[in-house]
Amino acid sequence: MQIFDGKEHARFLEEHIKTYFEEHEGKASKLGKLAIVQIGDNIESAVYIRLKKKFCEKLKIPVEILSIPASLSDEEIISQVNDVLTSKDVAGGIIQLPLPRESLNPVLGVIPVEKDVDLLSPESTRRFYSGEFYRLPPTVRAFDYFITHYDLDLSRLSIGVLGYGDLVGKPIAHYSTLSGASVEIIGYYENQKELNYQLVVSSAGVPNLINPQNLEEGSYFIDFGSSRKSGKTVGDLDMSKDYTHLEVISPSPRGMGPLVVRFLIMNFLGI
Repeated sequence: MQIFDGKEHARFLEEHIKTYFEEHEGKASKLGKLAIVQIGDNIESAVYIRLKKKFCEKLKIPVEILSIPASLSDEEIISQVNDVLTSKDVAGGIIQLPLPRESLNPVLGVIPVEKDVDLLSPESTRRFYSGEFYRLPPTVRAFDYFITHYDLDLSRLSIGVLGYGDLVGKPIAHYSTLSGASVEIIGYYENQKELNYQLVVSSAGVPNLINPQNLEEGSYFIDFGSSRKSGKTVGDLDMSKDYTHLEVISPSPRGMGPLVVRFLIMNFLGI
């Protein structure tokens, strides 16, 4: 049984980014800004924004954080986001999900496709779901890294996807299906229900939702879930239960998260 150490693999990706800068001398100093927009005050969102900001500063990548109160009208919020993301000195933009209300979904359409490092704008998603992989979403790149690292053949895997959000479940299910995997979307999960798949990808965001004993022996588990419990960030998998019958777990936190941040910056850099 193995635990996938996202921090260790993130260091490998950092070296790749540093090598890129060394081979493209002066690139960092010529970069436009990466703008990160947070609407509202979601605690988990703020944690991820701090990680992205810290990593950008470490690499001397110019970054700007725009915090917009959710109390403003949809029109005011969309206008502010548009002003920032269409600015000439901004080379890439992120609108941190989740949004505080559904009526704000049109704000994603403000992201210019050439600046869309998360692939969340309508045009970016249209291209991705039509098979135009001009770049992959950071979560899909992290997923693909895991698959490649363990030499897994997607065309031979049965995959259960728990959580079908735009950021994780939906794009990973689409990518896996196109790669020949047998994919089942689990729209509703009852605790203690058996998950008989060779690989489970979970992004439900429900603390300790899944008991490892309900996972198939020798299977793989990738936890993208992130929520708060007793003041701590926890994933969907209950790591307090016995999980030694599994092959590999990518836990949350410290699993996919560090990779997603690095791949997001790599999308920004075009590498």
